[in-house]
Amino acid sequence: MDFNLNHLRSFLVVARIGNLSAAAKELKTTQPNLGRQMTALSKEVGMALFNRHSRGVALTEQGQEYFALCERIVGQLEQDTMLIREKGSEAHGTLKIMAGVGAGQVILDHLPLFSLKYPKLCFKISSITDIFQFKIGDADVGIIPTHSSDSDLIQHHLYNMDLRFYAAPSYLEARGMPKTLEDLYHHNMIIFSGDTSEIAQSLNLHLTGDPVKDSKYKNFIDVNNGLALRKALLNSLGIGSFWYDADLLDQRLLVDVFPDMPSRRIPYYLVYHKRLEGSLKIQAFQELMKELIKIWEAPQK
Repeated sequence: MDFNLNHLRSFLVVARIGNLSAAAKELKTTQPNLGRQMTALSKEVGMALFNRHSRGVALTEQGQEYFALCERIVGQLEQDTMLIREKGSEAHGTLKIMAGVGAGQVILDHLPLFSLKYPKLCFKISSITDIFQFKIGDADVGIIPTHSSDSDLIQHHLYNMDLRFYAAPSYLEARGMPKTLEDLYHHNMIIFSGDTSEIAQSLNLHLTGDPVKDSKYKNFIDVNNGLALRKALLNSLGIGSFWYDADLLDQRLLVDVFPDMPSRRIPYYLVYHKRLEGSLKIQAFQELMKELIKIWEAPQK
């Protein structure tokens, strides 16, 4: 039986998302093409993999077993191939990094020096922090704001990200400085909606972490990535919960709205699959992280 690896990878994405249209968007293909792939795969394996319903597709009982099998095979093939290529050489090839809120920006800022030390490494950086990507080889290493219960992942606590309320000085001059959290009800709030539901639920980044209080705020802008949140704050569009950034504060580009209030602290983890233990690329990335931890840690409040 001949298996098309691309069909298997597409199957994993469709099974995870449960919707052909959304899966096609993630895979950068069309829904009809993806549908044909799934039909071809079902014929190749000789069993129905999906049941259709009003909102999309769901795995059949056999499809669930096949999903677990493909998850192991595809991920292991991708990552074991990388380890074989690395043997007897220095770190080289493409390091696929998943970086959560704020982490990607700092990594990019320090890649030039890192690249001088490892000139044969190339990088692929994704801001979508989905634990599933480690299983199928779409990510080698990640800086993730949640601790997974998956025993196949190696997870090292890396640093704590402090979230505080910030706004641009010009916004506060025009609208006034709030004195309490309740005063925020009368301000334009910039809301972070998270990357994936798993990360958003773990972080509870939206504002205060209290869903009852957060529902009362005026969501002036809702963003789903760190750069957009930063830009909205700098453009004086409102007040938002943002991570500590010494440069922005030192230059008075942003102001800490409640300087005496304790920060909300979010733990971040360095994560990779057990299959990649010993990888030269992972070891190189860990060296970079040791240098960057002091940049992310905020002064204690």
